[in-house]
Amino acid sequence: MILKLKSDEVSGAVDTYGGELVSFVKNGVEYVWQGNPEYWNGKAPILFPVVCAAKDNVMSHDGVDYPMPKHGIARRNEFEPVYISKDRIKVEQRATEESLKKYPFYYVLTADHSISDKGFSTVFSVKNYDKKEMTFCIGGHPGFNVPMAPEDGEFEDYSIYFENTDGAVVSITKDSYMDDSVPKLDILKGKNKLPLRYSDYDRDALIIENLPVKSVKLVSEKTGHGIKFGFEGFNVLGIWTPMHKKAPFICLEPWNGLPANVSETTDAKSKKYALTLAPGEEYAVGYNVEII
Repeated sequence: MILKLKSDEVSGAVDTYGGELVSFVKNGVEYVWQGNPEYWNGKAPILFPVVCAAKDNVMSHDGVDYPMPKHGIARRNEFEPVYISKDRIKVEQRATEESLKKYPFYYVLTADHSISDKGFSTVFSVKNYDKKEMTFCIGGHPGFNVPMAPEDGEFEDYSIYFENTDGAVVSITKDSYMDDSVPKLDILKGKNKLPLRYSDYDRDALIIENLPVKSVKLVSEKTGHGIKFGFEGFNVLGIWTPMHKKAPFICLEPWNGLPANVSETTDAKSKKYALTLAPGEEYAVGYNVEII
């Protein structure tokens, strides 16, 4: 079910299937990738309780293995609306008999989406309703149209600007896994600008850790039009467009979690940046987009 949002000069939409914000329009410009299956049929999926692929597509809890699809279970299930106003929609997903077969915890995952004339924000909240500790990863996967407007040029007329890259580490995966034997990339060394080049994504996503400031700008070099993307509270920023497709979009992906490392086990607690909640505890984190 698609739920509509409206605030003066802007509009938006939330899909209860997957719980994601699937549209944000200002002055006739659609900023969210619309899921053309020729390139990628996603829009802005919620990644929970794993980010990217788990080791051998399995996550184990207390020594028991459970099958875990790529990016988790939240994005392929319904959310229920719990709050609706003209400019804010909050939806939630609760554990079911089916979800317990893959993730053995009673959880509530909420996605709180708000829009304004300046942009939009999404806040995720995870609460442990189980009687035991719950370990998980969480992340976003929003896609943005590039170009955003015809006058902005083409994909490679855009750049990503960082406020500070001191100490940042840029990795790529090998066969979909993190691998410490693969050299780190130096594309941000001494630089605060990353021009969009399709060739940078020929080996999948760029994975950036240790960014001192959790904010980037994605802008057209022709017009200066773009977005500011804030992701305070996340440990990692993934940047992705499909390999060898020259797709007209880029994903800015804030993660608390990483693709599986070849050296890790299937144990959920072995995953870097995984989070653990005691019974009754709740955790919240989110990202925001400001139109430039």
